[in-house]
Amino acid sequence: MEATSDLRKTAIPFEQVGRLIARQPTFAIYDAVGVPSIPEKMGALGTARALSLFLGTHYESYTAVAPYLACLDHELLSWTKSELWSRPWGVFVFSRAPFHELFHHFQHFLTARMPDGQSTFFRFQDPRILAPFLQSTESKSFGFWNSVRAFGWGENESVAIVTLSEEIARTQPNQQPSGVAFSTELICSLGKVQMGNFLDRCGKYLDASGTPLPPDRDAFFHSILRYASSVGIRLEIDLLRFMQLILGWKEMRSIAFVREILNYPGVAGSEKVDLLCEMAAFSAAGTAMPQSAGLDVEANAKAIKRFLGEHLNDRQFLQAHPDGALTMAPADTRWRKEWLTIYNEELACRAKVTRVPVGAASM
Repeated sequence: MEATSDLRKTAIPFEQVGRLIARQPTFAIYDAVGVPSIPEKMGALGTARALSLFLGTHYESYTAVAPYLACLDHELLSWTKSELWSRPWGVFVFSRAPFHELFHHFQHFLTARMPDGQSTFFRFQDPRILAPFLQSTESKSFGFWNSVRAFGWGENESVAIVTLSEEIARTQPNQQPSGVAFSTELICSLGKVQMGNFLDRCGKYLDASGTPLPPDRDAFFHSILRYASSVGIRLEIDLLRFMQLILGWKEMRSIAFVREILNYPGVAGSEKVDLLCEMAAFSAAGTAMPQSAGLDVEANAKAIKRFLGEHLNDRQFLQAHPDGALTMAPADTRWRKEWLTIYNEELACRAKVTRVPVGAASM
């Protein structure tokens, strides 16, 4: 983030934060999403030193994904550096306000109103989100800087410190807002940041699972995201599984049934990906890494059974046989036959897999 007339950003050595703690109260807001050690650590500190910002709200029970405000000391600072520094763990808050005053201050910013009137969580504790937000008009006009002298976050071995100009600080609203409203411009800015973060996570996930990526990975990610969105696949875990299926299941694009599933109306994207994962697990030409793709090879074919039973009305066509094979009426269509071919080809490997034949319970 570049310096502007309102903000000033500097980098200080990590050790300097320790010296600041010795001179004045210093705080941190931790992001617990995906980091189980944070709620555990905050609980060990006790409520006098650490509180979930969800406390007293409708989200109070969501302790595993809550933001936590904590009073920093040298031990907690050292724990943060040794356990969390390699991830966007949260932000430092430099303020002379008492702990509980800051707690109530930041609770006003847990949610924000979108331009269309919908409410959304505002994850300001993520430094990747906070950085562009601090540059926005909203961060000043809604009093986000009230009682706060500076924010900071880790950058490599240093700490980035962002302060507000004294002139702007003097004009901050005295009263807490009833809520924050995001402008379209801010949404676009945050959207670009979040998309970049998501693509970075995609790359790391697929690299860690050993999935080969095409040379132009960014173009691949964007094309898959556009297509997945058009067929209702939007959750992050479903997008990751869908990408891995495309890269690992070589026969996927040649099976007409796959297109029927993806374009079927009124079915949630998660259900579509579940079914494709089951199909890949059945397929002899399926992904070479079913576990890393989220495919439970030992699981029952529940997703297939549910999809066929609730959405495709195939029970009238399927006929189960004692050996587990399935056949159908001659009037059935080609794409159903393709799927049944895949299913029956896998019967030879059934000694290692315990499955209830699809449709057997209702035949």
